[in-house]
Amino acid sequence: MRSVRSSLRRRGGLIATGAAATVVAIVAALMLNTGSAAATWKTLAGTPTCDCVLQNSKDNTYRAVFGYVSTANSAGSIAAGDNNRVVVSGGSTKSTAADVTTRFEPGTHKATFATGWLSKDTAATWNVGGKTVTANWHKPTCGTDVSLPAGGNGTGPLIALIMAGLVATFVFWRKRRRAV
Repeated sequence: MRSVRSSLRRRGGLIATGAAATVVAIVAALMLNTGSAAATWKTLAGTPTCDCVLQNSKDNTYRAVFGYVSTANSAGSIAAGDNNRVVVSGGSTKSTAADVTTRFEPGTHKATFATGWLSKDTAATWNVGGKTVTANWHKPTCGTDVSLPAGGNGTGPLIALIMAGLVATFVFWRKRRRAV
């Protein structure tokens, strides 16, 4: 009877420890994933830019690479929507996937986002905060010094920490179970 109670106590302690580790991992990931709050802007203090395009001459398509120059003294945000979007015109491409930049830090920021693949005869215009910039096939080709931002929504580290907590809980549980 005594070994059953101690086994249950160990198992309960192990589950509590695993749960606590998972909660700590989630809180740490959330703390690491949040930046300081930015003011919401209606107008972009600065200018949007399109310094280059990525061309695929095999099928005559390109990706427009956009950035911006912010003259503001602090960060601001413009939500994606009518005041912050990419519009395509002309050509055979009717729409494009583009996760537009929504947070604007002071200074010059190249290659903050890129469109999906567009046909050679299509223009892509980024309308943001009352300013516009248009990209087309004839813009200079991006060099090796331009790195595009990784896709995703920033939850990768959070998912990894949660998975690590679950794996650790399972390993400890399994180890304790074998010891009994």
